[in-house]
Amino acid sequence: MTASTFPPARFPVTDITTPQEYQAILDRFPYEIREILAPLIQDLDEVVLDLNQPLSVRAGDLRIDYPLLIDETLLARVDTEMQSGVSKGWRADGRIGIPGTLHRISRETNLQHTTVMITVRVGRALIGVAEPLRDVIYAAVDRGAGLAIIGPPAAGKTTLLRDIARIMAERLGRGLVIIDTSNEIAGDSDVPHPIIGKARRVIVGDPQLQAGKFARTIGNTGPQALLSDEIGYRDDIPIIVQNAPRGVSITATLHGKNMIRVVGSQNLWPLLGIRDAVKTDPSIFPVAVEVLARGHYRVHTDFDASIEALLRGETPTQDVREIGASRPT
Repeated sequence: MTASTFPPARFPVTDITTPQEYQAILDRFPYEIREILAPLIQDLDEVVLDLNQPLSVRAGDLRIDYPLLIDETLLARVDTEMQSGVSKGWRADGRIGIPGTLHRISRETNLQHTTVMITVRVGRALIGVAEPLRDVIYAAVDRGAGLAIIGPPAAGKTTLLRDIARIMAERLGRGLVIIDTSNEIAGDSDVPHPIIGKARRVIVGDPQLQAGKFARTIGNTGPQALLSDEIGYRDDIPIIVQNAPRGVSITATLHGKNMIRVVGSQNLWPLLGIRDAVKTDPSIFPVAVEVLARGHYRVHTDFDASIEALLRGETPTQDVREIGASRPT
C-alpha cells in the first residue's frame, strides 16, 4: 500500500467526564480564579499560574491571558488548595492528582523550594478518540503487537492512549496492564478511572521507579500486553528490550514532534532496532501512530519500513495512511 489520504471519518467523540469531576478541579481554585474558569472549564485544556504573571488558560491552540495578577499571596493559596485531600502533598515528580478524576496538577519551585509556577491540566474522559484507529488496534492485538504513539506535547497523546487502552481491553481484558507513571492515564486513585475498561493498572508514583515497575509487572502479573506513557527516559529501555522477545507487546507514547525527531533520538534507538544509525533489528513497535493534530493521525502499519526510509533520508510511503476524527459531542 502506498501513502494515501482519506477525508476525516465521522466518528463521534463523547466526553463522559462527570460534572463532579469538573467541579473537583474548580473547587481547588480560590474564588476569584474559580469565577473566571467556571463558565469555561469544559473547554479548557490547561490553566497556567506563574508568580507575578496574569492568569493564563489554554483551549486547544488558543491561549488567553486574564487581567488577574497571580501575586505571591494568591499563588500560595492555590498551592495550598491544590494539595487539599492529598495526604503526602506534592510527589517527587512535582505532580499531584485528584482522586476519582483525570486532572493533573504540577508545580515548579525556586531555590528555596517555594512554589513559583503551577500548571493544571484538565483531564477528560473522551470515548471515541481512538475509534478511527480501531481496525489498526485490533490488527495489532490479534498479532500480539504493540503501537508507538508519536507526537508533540499538547497534541492529545495521553487522551488517545486512554481510548486505545479501552479498545485493547475489549480484546485483552485483564491481560492488558497499564504502567501509569504519573497517574495520568487512569487517575490519581487506587481505583482506576472507568475510561480504561477492563484493563489492570499499576501505579508507579515516582518516575524514577518506572523501570523497576516494568520488570516487576512482567514478572509478577503475567501480562499479554503493557501500555504506558512517556517511555524511554527513565532506564526502562533495557527492561523493555529484554522482555520484548517473551511475547509481551508494548504500546506507549514516544516523545518527539514527529517521526523524524523520534528516529533521530539516539536514546530511543534500542527500541527502534537501530545501532550506529543502521537498522539492524525489528522495532519493539511493529506499528506507529503519529498524532498530527487532535483527531488527525498518520498510521505506519510497517513501522520498520518507515524507520528504514527515514534513515535513508527519504519520506516514508510504504503502508502509510492518514485518518481523522470528529470533534467531541
